[in-house]
Amino acid sequence: MVDDEAIWELETRRHEGRVQVVLTGELDLDSAPSLLTAVVNELEAGATDVVIDLTHLSFIDSSGLGTLVGCWRRAKNAGATLVVANPNEDVRVTLEITGLDQILPITNEPVAN
Repeated sequence: MVDDEAIWELETRRHEGRVQVVLTGELDLDSAPSLLTAVVNELEAGATDVVIDLTHLSFIDSSGLGTLVGCWRRAKNAGATLVVANPNEDVRVTLEITGLDQILPITNEPVAN
């Protein structure tokens, strides 16, 4: 039997200056710091284009939302772009309710790497 609780996973894929950060599970108080650390490390390593792929993200709380904004600000300050890709319906509604869909660039385009 499979446990209903999603396992947190963060995978980073690099191609030249482009970085894709693929999240799986829940972005919450426990997992959010690892996302910020990963994005900051990639920006410091020279990433110019960051895609945070939410295709497999099942839940996001206020800590996760704040971290997405923090990642976006860090990218902007570093002269890089950051896009949030493929949020599921629940995550998209959360982004809309909080107004973050007006701040964060969001796309539903396939993320190739």
